[in-house]
Amino acid sequence: MDKKGAKGYWISTSTVVNQELFSEYVKKVGPWLKEVGGEIFAKDTEPQGKERTENANLAVICEFPSMRAAVEAYESSEYQELSKLRNAATKNATFTIMEGMDEATKLRRAMGL
Repeated sequence: MDKKGAKGYWISTSTVVNQELFSEYVKKVGPWLKEVGGEIFAKDTEPQGKERTENANLAVICEFPSMRAAVEAYESSEYQELSKLRNAATKNATFTIMEGMDEATKLRRAMGL
């Protein structure tokens, strides 16, 4: 875990079924993300869902300084409490944590190798 220069990402899709609860989640999770070094990298309220995500009306990618930071943020007691709101407000949710490319891989690609 934590290749040099590789960032960590949360990737989530869901169908929001309770906008009021989801708005409460967003209001709380935004400031918390900043506290743990995360930020929203991309968000789409009209994603083109494929392979069991066809009905999703929300896709979000959050970026963290490292894979370790992404995992620790997700596993924290604070986020586990916040995720109860997200889970209650959505259905058919997916959630994946992944590591981005490390600096060496980025350099090789930039050089066409």
